[in-house]
Amino acid sequence: MKKLLLSIPLLACALALGLTSCNENTNVDDFEVDQKYEYFPLEIGKYFVYAVDSVVYDTLASGVVATPSSSFVREEITDTLRDNSGRLAYRIERSYRRNSDDPWQISDIWVSLRTDRQAERVEENLRYVKLVFPLIEGVGWNGNLFIDETTLITIAGESVELFKDWSYFADQVDVAETIGDIAFDNVATIVQADSENLIELRYSVEKYAKGIGLVYKEMRILDTQNITSDATPWEQKAQKGFTMIQRLIEHN
Repeated sequence: MKKLLLSIPLLACALALGLTSCNENTNVDDFEVDQKYEYFPLEIGKYFVYAVDSVVYDTLASGVVATPSSSFVREEITDTLRDNSGRLAYRIERSYRRNSDDPWQISDIWVSLRTDRQAERVEENLRYVKLVFPLIEGVGWNGNLFIDETTLITIAGESVELFKDWSYFADQVDVAETIGDIAFDNVATIVQADSENLIELRYSVEKYAKGIGLVYKEMRILDTQNITSDATPWEQKAQKGFTMIQRLIEHN
């Protein structure tokens, strides 16, 4: 479904408690806007455990091989620091294990920060604008402002333009939702990418729960040269790329 996208400069009028228009007599300062900062909380000591299920597609001499895998990722906010612009940021220690009985192994150090206007996160040296504030249904923004969309990502030895045709918008905000076995009272769904043509599929969605942060992520990044006239599912015709679902299963 196509969503009406509101640009950030036009929000002042729309936020004025349902007023349908603005004029020179409207004083925006008279209204208190809920920025929705609670969807991206940052606090030292907080941790999150996610179950991750993925499938990687690789074209070999014998044909396309789809390799499924399951694992667990733990993220813990361990410290603060200042970025190159002097802004307060939070250090995220990420650990990985294949099975629930295995010991955690530190795999990455990521960084998150939140300003009055946006929430940023640096993952694998790529900086994303995850949310904008105020966070309102229908608002769109350039979440990959700091990323060249032609950047090539290597997946199973194949190069993929992962970020091609991404366009962020808030699809839903403050909606109750159950994800896995956990019920959340307020969830914001952010569509990061949702584009498709005969040879490429780019789909990426993140869900944030108020007072918690990221609770769900789904990606389907698939390429093919197997052009068919029927509605063959992408998982059957994909030749390279991956699918991934990440769900929160534990947090403090």
